[in-house]
Amino acid sequence: MNHTIGSAGSHATREVAAWVPPLARLGYAAKGVVYGLVGGIAIRAALASGDAEGASGALASLADDQGGRLMLLLIALGLLAHVLWRAVQALLDPEHAKVDGKRIAMRLFYALSGVVYGSLAYTAWQLGRGQGNGNGNGSGNGQEVWVARLLEQPLGAWLVMIGGVGVMAYGAHQLFKAWRGDVNRRMAPPGQEVSRGVRLVGRIGTAARGVVLLPIGWFVFGAGRHYRASEASDTGEVLQMLEPGWLLAAVGIGLLAYGLHQVAKAMYRRIAPPS
Repeated sequence: MNHTIGSAGSHATREVAAWVPPLARLGYAAKGVVYGLVGGIAIRAALASGDAEGASGALASLADDQGGRLMLLLIALGLLAHVLWRAVQALLDPEHAKVDGKRIAMRLFYALSGVVYGSLAYTAWQLGRGQGNGNGNGSGNGQEVWVARLLEQPLGAWLVMIGGVGVMAYGAHQLFKAWRGDVNRRMAPPGQEVSRGVRLVGRIGTAARGVVLLPIGWFVFGAGRHYRASEASDTGEVLQMLEPGWLLAAVGIGLLAYGLHQVAKAMYRRIAPPS
């Protein structure tokens, strides 16, 4: 009986491995495009040309012409692929055979990530169809909307504060990961020079993402502590707090690097079941 169950599980893992890699690669590429847009707009804002934007605002910047709307629809499909990949990771965790506390926590993170990128995919789809304005419901940032909904739930303030602490912890983890250089895990770039280049870009990008996540988490924590959703800030608002100049430019370059590293992940990441 146990042998039959084990064989069925191994068969399911092999089946997942057959169709998931292309899906995951498309998702990483779309995620890279979004972060590239955010970083590029931040760099432009650092040169005193417009305002920095978060992911939704960056997508909205493409909605002015027909070609941009077509690109938005493609990005939406790519982000949907990323959502499906996150769902596979959350439900099956096909790359890891071991089930322990760390893997359970990562599965919860994958599920949350899927929800976030699902919302972003919906925004891109609406913008591509000529609907919406990149602000989710038309008022306030996406962070405010989710925090407001969570505050309405039982123990909502505590849940929001825990979420804020979690975001800050993940931001700190990203900074630690960048410092260690542990950014090419499960990646196999061709050649030593390419591998070093991808790692450098990944370290810069991962550090920039950590720098942005820390204040986002702090503001989310404050929104729960004061029971005020308006205190939550998204990436765009955090970037807009930086004065146009070298600091905003540095963060923008870092986010652009993070986008490039996601594209490299789409190209070089090994996506396979556990041995």
